[in-house]
Amino acid sequence: MNYQYLLVTREKGLAILTFNRPDKRNAMNGEMLKEISQVLTVLARDADVNVLIINGNGEHFCAGADISWMKTIGTLSPDENQEDAEVLANLLYQLYEFPKPTIALAHGAVLGGGMGIVSVCDIALAAKNASFGFPEVKIGIAPSTISPYVIAAIGARAAHYYFLTGVRFDAQEANRIGLIHQITDDTALYQTGHALAKTLLQNGPNALTAVKHLIHSVASEKITTDLGKKTAQHLANLRKSPEAQEGLKAFLEKRAPAWNQG
Repeated sequence: MNYQYLLVTREKGLAILTFNRPDKRNAMNGEMLKEISQVLTVLARDADVNVLIINGNGEHFCAGADISWMKTIGTLSPDENQEDAEVLANLLYQLYEFPKPTIALAHGAVLGGGMGIVSVCDIALAAKNASFGFPEVKIGIAPSTISPYVIAAIGARAAHYYFLTGVRFDAQEANRIGLIHQITDDTALYQTGHALAKTLLQNGPNALTAVKHLIHSVASEKITTDLGKKTAQHLANLRKSPEAQEGLKAFLEKRAPAWNQG
């Protein structure tokens, strides 16, 4: 499909979703959010896609929401305003629940909703030139819909400081507080992200999905014997799967497993 604000390309096992509104610093409006949701729906069902990269065309990853669009939405009825706010909330949850590993490649301005996208992705890399922030308070609003994912990534303590001040911070600080996993040279960001995706493609595709589910289900749980039983059941179910049997057999035979697309 052709999209107004996105580019979608595919390689073996890999899909690349690129925000393509560079004249607006890839700021998101309602139509762009709907397009992203449509792409995620298609890719989630595509058995030929096992890893998703999200990046931005031009000088910036995503400068958050389109301010002109938000100003217009704020003048609508309460129900319409609420419905529109739920579009981003639903999109972020859709990305959170996306069954395959997601890699965000952040560069330039990464603000507001762009921070939500980076936070909800499983792995996030940043170029040295990336600049992060939550400027919402400076225009009288709050980072409401992105907050669950950002706080999960950086913790409540860091969120207090950066949500309340709205100050910008660099890639090194983003790495320190846990938002970013790795920093690259500006020109090496895509190459590094692509190489990481290839590394993931060497792993069992069903196992990748199972790992995401495992993390989501365990992260907020208290460690108890019941949790131990649940995780043991998780392993037992995987161990008897055809994918696991192939992986174990390949290891013993000193060969790559059948799914290896690296």
